Amino acid sequence: MPDNQPSIGQLVSKTVSDAKRLATAQLALAKAEMQASKKAITAATALGVTALILLPLAILFLLFTLAYGLQQMGLQAWAAFGIVSVLLLIVIGITAALAVSQAKKVKGPELAVRELNKTVEAFGQSDAS
Repeated sequence: MPDNQPSIGQLVSKTVSDAKRLATAQLALAKAEMQASKKAITAATALGVTALILLPLAILFLLFTLAYGLQQMGLQAWAAFGIVSVLLLIVIGITAALAVSQAKKVKGPELAVRELNKTVEAFGQSDAS
């Protein structure tokens, strides 16, 4: 056996080392992709929470409107509460629409998954040959 050929132990050690580096690189890629989605997740969460906070207020104002409307059957007090309720519902609609648009920007680690699949396929092909 010529001296310039690496031993089986060296080849196995190099393969393990390369596999570790590959796994570390793929993990770093997945983390980087998740960081990119972090801003969209934060915005969607904030807008969704805002809509969820405003919804009970709108319901409360609608109930006050109904109560004053039934009591007064006039336009003064309940009309004001009705206007406030409608405005709150408009704000809820706008923030909910913004939350949905931000949520659509959230992506999983697509590139990392593709690269992992390529690696799995490459190892699968080398085992078959």
